[in-house]
Amino acid sequence: MRSIPYFLASFIFALSACDSPNLKNIEGNKKYLTGKWHRFSMENGYSEFDIDSQYIIFYNQKVGRFGLPYKIENDSLKYLTNPYAARITDYGDSILLEGNDSTKATLYRFKESNVPFKAIPETKDSLSFASYIAGFDKRLIRAFEKAGIKISDGMEKPEEPPYEELLKKRQ
Repeated sequence: MRSIPYFLASFIFALSACDSPNLKNIEGNKKYLTGKWHRFSMENGYSEFDIDSQYIIFYNQKVGRFGLPYKIENDSLKYLTNPYAARITDYGDSILLEGNDSTKATLYRFKESNVPFKAIPETKDSLSFASYIAGFDKRLIRAFEKAGIKISDGMEKPEEPPYEELLKKRQ
């Protein structure tokens, strides 16, 4: 009769231990982050990310290509070679990064059926890099146009200022 409360207490303890989430499962936490992502901001322009289980490879028209090793701790991303860290909120097709430098960035996952690149090439003097850049430029222009910014390819005839028209008429 006295053993029933001990048995009941150990059963409840065992049951609650089985139901608790394993936050130390770093590999499982990285799975939702791996893949191809993109973002646009007025400050930084258009950027693409290729994230695997060890590195975040980043490409942007201002900075170019670079990769940083990272780790996930609980709900935060931390670079191993940089003081940046960010709290991650997973929304499925997008993630919100709230950085320790007071920045916020939303990354959008490329849809599986429409991933525009296999990898961000490392060698700049290669055919694969030239192909990637051609596609990147098209996606960049589309992102700027979605934000209401028209980008000219330089092929359009520039409008002549009125004073140049007057000079032509006088001659």
